[in-house]
Amino acid sequence: METQNIVQMLISGRNDLEWFNSNLSSLISRFNNQFIAFKDESVLDSDSDLNNLMTKLKQKGIDTSNILIRFVSKIKSIL
Repeated sequence: METQNIVQMLISGRNDLEWFNSNLSSLISRFNNQFIAFKDESVLDSDSDLNNLMTKLKQKGIDTSNILIRFVSKIKSIL
């Protein structure tokens, strides 16, 4: 993979994480207790089960190596 492509992927991922953090409250309202897959500031799909989400994304032909997936919940988790 070319350096330019890697840099672009890193920038895109950072932008998506910033979007996710900026929109977390509205995402929680819409997708509480679900995993969400997102890229380019857009939710691609969601499911309460990660395996089901991965299956749905693959059925849609989405390359899961280039997206971000996060679990959203009103309940804050302590790790």
